[in-house]
Amino acid sequence: MQIIKPIITCMMLNMLSGCATMVQKSATDLLYVNSDPPGAQVRLSTGVKGITPCQFELPRKAKLMVVIEKESYEQVEVMVQGIPTPKRVLISGLGNHIVGAGLLGVMVDDQSGAAFELKPNPIEVKLKPKKEQAQ
Repeated sequence: MQIIKPIITCMMLNMLSGCATMVQKSATDLLYVNSDPPGAQVRLSTGVKGITPCQFELPRKAKLMVVIEKESYEQVEVMVQGIPTPKRVLISGLGNHIVGAGLLGVMVDDQSGAAFELKPNPIEVKLKPKKEQAQ
């Protein structure tokens, strides 16, 4: 009877180890922002700023607005959000099935964002010159 408890404990710990959260190693992703022409200011709705070309490390489940602006050019706004993608869902599902984590592993992957990717990524913007206003 004493040997059963350690075996059950080991089995339960093993069930938690194969999900996409473990395979992906991180619930963050890099968001790349590029503009033509380069040198545009980038502002995320989180308050983080950069100048193109630039990259930001963000949670895969993020939902945010990216504002790109440069003097003499029209401002561009892009909505970015984490969405489950077939590749990551497949990794999550197979990993959880192989180690026997099942529904628990899927729930962990969903909460951690391991089965998500930021879209669109990269953000590629061709800035349009502002139209001259008649005086």
